[in-house]
Amino acid sequence: MKTLTKKIVVDIAGNLLNAKTCLLCVHESPDGDAVGSMLALGGILSGMDKEVVMFSSDVIPMRLRILPQWRNITNDFSSISGRHFDSMIMLDCGDRTRSGDEITAFTGYTTLVNIDHHASNDAFGDLNFVDLSSSCTGEEVYLVIRELADRIGMEQIPDDIATNLLAALYDDTGGMRYISTTSRTLRIAADLVDSGANCSYISEHLFFSVSRQKMELTSRVIPTLSFENNGKISYVVMRLKDLEATGAFSEDSEGLIDFPRSIQGVEVAFIIKEIEENKKFKLSFRSRGRIDVNEFCSRYGGGGHKVAAGCTLHGDFEQVRDLVLTELRKML
Repeated sequence: MKTLTKKIVVDIAGNLLNAKTCLLCVHESPDGDAVGSMLALGGILSGMDKEVVMFSSDVIPMRLRILPQWRNITNDFSSISGRHFDSMIMLDCGDRTRSGDEITAFTGYTTLVNIDHHASNDAFGDLNFVDLSSSCTGEEVYLVIRELADRIGMEQIPDDIATNLLAALYDDTGGMRYISTTSRTLRIAADLVDSGANCSYISEHLFFSVSRQKMELTSRVIPTLSFENNGKISYVVMRLKDLEATGAFSEDSEGLIDFPRSIQGVEVAFIIKEIEENKKFKLSFRSRGRIDVNEFCSRYGGGGHKVAAGCTLHGDFEQVRDLVLTELRKML
């Protein structure tokens, strides 16, 4: 472990050991990395007799409701409002506002701990563990949990905690397929399996279990597949009417960007998701590395990583699409 990484891990573990009350938060529209990391860290802190509240401003996606202890997460802010916590830990949040308006305005804590791996993170906490070389926040949480376990004499990470951490790793690396996957990622995954993480259970539910509604949504989005710049740019579109027609939820759009992303010759892919009818659109980008999509998204209040990022744009569909295509062409 690098010296600077070791120092911040030790500092965060020390803070959490001394804390009696802990508030854990994740970003809006939480993914597997956010939820798995929060459940894992919340689990070990609860096992150390800390008072722990795990908060998500949005409900936990159906696909993640297979994770151990997911029901312990609340989206009821009244359970937090007016309280004071020794530590507030923000997980997988690229900036201070990513947990929603209520947490952004919340000041009822002594120490703000920021654990994240996004390039757009500006170290907004009192203690900041922001490692861009980590494949996911789950990797960083694993190191903190290992340090805590060593301090309290815990020889092995409990299997529920290991399973939640493995879900964090698997979800953010696409099952260890993305460029962010490193030898450290694989070594951590091996240790988690040795600790009792159920690898096949996580793989099956994250990647091989699809609702009928999601499949019907996919069948409506795939025909929108478009190419620009001799196939170097590709995108798909999801409109609100697609959700209404299929009965799908917004979370069912997860993974649709992989269709244009996987096509040979495509340098950058994106999906345009309609949030308000012909007024507001959420965009997710994937790059093979030639284009820095974090740089692009940061211009419009978004962010993420060089090869995976997102932002929200206002305007009608043609305006949004044409703006994105014009800017991407300049970056090729």
